[in-house]
Amino acid sequence: MGFPILGRLNFRDHLALVIGVFALLLEGLLQSLTTCDFVIRLFSMRYQDTRTPPAKVIQYSKNFQEMVEYWGYTMEEHIVKTQDNYILGIHRIPTGKPHDNETSTESNIKSIFNDCGISLSTIRTNYSRSSKEIKPVVLLYHGLMMCSEVWICNLEEERQLPFLLADAGYDVWLGNARGNKYSMKHVKYKPSESRFWEFSIDEFALYDLPDTIDYILETTGAPSLTYIGFSQGTAQSFAALSISPKLNKKVNLFISLAPATNPKGLQNPIVDAFIKASPNIVYLFFGRKAFLTMTMFWQRVLYPPIFTELLDKSMKFLFGWKGMNMTKEQKAVSYYHLYSFTSVKSLVHWFQIIRASNFQMYDELPPYLSMGHSCHNFPTKQIKTPIGVFYGGSDSLVDIGFLLKQLPEPVFVKEVQPYEHLGKKIL
Repeated sequence: MGFPILGRLNFRDHLALVIGVFALLLEGLLQSLTTCDFVIRLFSMRYQDTRTPPAKVIQYSKNFQEMVEYWGYTMEEHIVKTQDNYILGIHRIPTGKPHDNETSTESNIKSIFNDCGISLSTIRTNYSRSSKEIKPVVLLYHGLMMCSEVWICNLEEERQLPFLLADAGYDVWLGNARGNKYSMKHVKYKPSESRFWEFSIDEFALYDLPDTIDYILETTGAPSLTYIGFSQGTAQSFAALSISPKLNKKVNLFISLAPATNPKGLQNPIVDAFIKASPNIVYLFFGRKAFLTMTMFWQRVLYPPIFTELLDKSMKFLFGWKGMNMTKEQKAVSYYHLYSFTSVKSLVHWFQIIRASNFQMYDELPPYLSMGHSCHNFPTKQIKTPIGVFYGGSDSLVDIGFLLKQLPEPVFVKEVQPYEHLGKKIL
């Protein structure tokens, strides 16, 4: 007679269960150390950062506000309550700084918008509110396991896309997905509860993005906005626009940077096989709450150069990225603001998409019950919003041929050589 539940698991499930228990014990031990200031000081006391600003200042900035104000811009923080009661923190850069001459990068941004068929003057509204002209509005959205800080990590001011857009006359907003450092609140559930982390790309598309857009348009009085998404920020927009005809009328242009709808998989064959296995194995290994919370521990205790090197090696191991388009100094700054929390379920959703080779909704049925069941694909062919696509020529996560077959004909497509998925080039 077998043990209940355990008797239903195969060998891989048993192995994942053992490894998962060990990982949980190790994680608990290491997390307890993070509360000990002596341990943190012991790891970091010998490290002296001799760099000068902006690298040193931006890297150790605690939040979005400190990073923005360092460059001399103003910002606002706004709160969005979603229809399913998550509380999202979003950021706004309402105005730019006066410049004597238009920079070449600002001019390039305007030309890109023109190439996409929508100029600054086209989307600028001609009516007034409180005796002030309403600016054209742009919303930037981060990728997987990131937050709004990722948009302002460049060491050169002229490469900070939000600032360039603000200087070009846009009202700039930056979104934050549920679960990250600026959106870790719910009306009913606490982050310590599993129910808080019961979300995937479906919820980003059904609630986070449309509710954020509605709030921004109501606040600004603008009839529509331009959306710029990176990686998962593109996926949630493709998904949201495909299922909401009303949302298409609120987005006048969607610029997709490093678009992700159907990643090819991971570079390492062993890890790739693992993520394509049953979702139960992933849940056994990582749990059902936040994903890779230990990253914050290692960021605190490791010497910054070692932490940067560790992330570099991890990305090469998983994705085959060489990171040649970023300097070591830029990596050190960016990597400190790269990671933020998300749910394990959202990772499982991506694994399902990779395994099925379809940009689909989260499949609630386990594999052994999926015979005769067809999970809903996001109907991206139905999108009416004009789309501009930018992708790296060496991006292992973007299958551009598959993507373009899924979409209505984009108004603009540009390959950026030799960039990978992460990079510091703007447009």
